[in-house]
Amino acid sequence: MSHTDQHHDATPKTVTCPICGQEFTCGMSTSCWCAARVVPDSVRRYLAEHYETCVCSACLDRLIEDAKKA
Repeated sequence: MSHTDQHHDATPKTVTCPICGQEFTCGMSTSCWCAARVVPDSVRRYLAEHYETCVCSACLDRLIEDAKKA
C-alpha cells in the first residue's frame, strides 16, 4: 500500500484502524511503513470500497495473506 505523492511532505499522524481499533502511526507519505508492502489490486480495491482511512500493519498484512490464499 502506498500513499499518493500528494501526501509526500505530510506530517505523520496517529490513526485508529477501522478494522481492529488499534492505534498506529500513518506516515502520510511514500516513506510510510505501508509503502514497503506489496498490496494486491484486489486488496487495494477492497480497502478503497470499505474504509476512508488507512488500516494498521497487522490488518493490512492479514488482508494481503488472505488475498494470496484466494
